[in-house]
Amino acid sequence: MGTHIDCIIPKEKDYSVEEIREKLNGVFEKLKPEYLHLEKNRTFTKNVKGNWWISKIEAEKDSPEYITGEGDSFDINIYKNVVCIGCVERFSSLYLTEKNISKELYKIITELSNIFKSSNKILIGAGGFGETDFITDMALIENADFKQICKKMTEINGNPARSLNELNEKSWFLKEEKTNHNKELR
Repeated sequence: MGTHIDCIIPKEKDYSVEEIREKLNGVFEKLKPEYLHLEKNRTFTKNVKGNWWISKIEAEKDSPEYITGEGDSFDINIYKNVVCIGCVERFSSLYLTEKNISKELYKIITELSNIFKSSNKILIGAGGFGETDFITDMALIENADFKQICKKMTEINGNPARSLNELNEKSWFLKEEKTNHNKELR
């Protein structure tokens, strides 16, 4: 199930390319042991250095402007209403503890998402095989917001897992309750 991992969160504010790069590099510095553990025990992650390539993509005929980037085994796309964070590691790496990277992988993904949000809302889905392709297109082309994306994911994939342990039976995880773990965005 799933060739990679997609994480989607609500976009709460605009950032410059340089601000985004600084935030992402800060996560690497903060979680360097987790990144190195991922590199050591990974399927795909290698040569982690914490360097992010970030670029603003200008609007074209059928798609609006957005910011995209890549760093180590992760990518980011910041659209009008949501932020999409991806990882090349297999979706099953989040719930198959014998792969020995689930805890570190989840910690990195959630920290990458936390630097761009103040709520506790997060959607993590199995990328590839069409399970998140449609919603990422909705985010880019239709400027879909988090609520619209969650509704479409439910239509396409059924009810979400409410814990990572349920991911072996479901193709996506959703956490929606609001908390103020970041009173101000970092």
